[in-house]
Amino acid sequence: MSVTFKQLEAFYSCVTHASFSSAATKLHATQSAMSKRVGELEAILGVQLVHRTPKGLVPTHAGSRLLTLAEDAMRLRERINAEVGQVDKLTGTYRIGVTELIALTWLTKLLKELKNRHPDLQLEPVVDAGMNLFEGLEANKIDLAILPGTFWGEAYKTVEVGRVEDLWMASPNLALPDRPLRPEEFARYPVLEQSIGSAKNTFYGAWRREHGFRFKKVFATNSLTVLRALTIEGLGISQLALDYFATDIERGLLRVVKSDPMPPPLVYSAVYRDDAFSAALDVIAEVGRLVCDFSRGPHDLAVTR
Repeated sequence: MSVTFKQLEAFYSCVTHASFSSAATKLHATQSAMSKRVGELEAILGVQLVHRTPKGLVPTHAGSRLLTLAEDAMRLRERINAEVGQVDKLTGTYRIGVTELIALTWLTKLLKELKNRHPDLQLEPVVDAGMNLFEGLEANKIDLAILPGTFWGEAYKTVEVGRVEDLWMASPNLALPDRPLRPEEFARYPVLEQSIGSAKNTFYGAWRREHGFRFKKVFATNSLTVLRALTIEGLGISQLALDYFATDIERGLLRVVKSDPMPPPLVYSAVYRDDAFSAALDVIAEVGRLVCDFSRGPHDLAVTR
């Protein structure tokens, strides 16, 4: 009996995730199937490849040697598919995590474009706060996440898909000076923010600390639509995506609050494991870059108030 790609893939995934169950989730298979493939591989090679410990699966000495070869085999398979196989044909099921802003703006465009290009590709979108999405990525519950940030660790590919001006905004009825606010002045006014799980807070955290921004928070929510409503009602200052809220500014519901300095653009990236060995994830990231558009769509409920 010969070694197969499926057996090597199962072994590699089980060892790198230290778990049959996590590997099964990653490969959209069952835990018993993962255990069976690794067992078959051990029988073919005549050596034990993994130790089962309380902390998870650990490669044996032979397993450690095979791990490098298995990784080479996975990369070779992708190269064969890319250079010899049907380049335009992508299959499989992938769970794509996005933030609420993306779900409200260009998620539908992404799904439609990918469906048009690759009809056999099955996508399962997950909408959540950015940090929750990354936790799902780490736990192999999500294959790719699109969220704010430019670097998520050496183990992940991070592909920029777009940027949006994320500016301070408030109701015209909120009494504010008609000039740029200094960082320390923000402590005088109520500030509305997205909850702790927001990756945007992580993205801007260092910049805010560097420039001395201090906030008198009165409310935090994980809902962008709630944040919009509270800001329009004059309950505080929020940092919001200009492209999405431009309509509210045009209608006089919101106004940009200038600061000195102004916030840098918010960078959105597609993030996925560097060892995923999947051309589909590269394609999803690239299509995301092409369709990324944070302006409000015609079917958005926020168009009318």
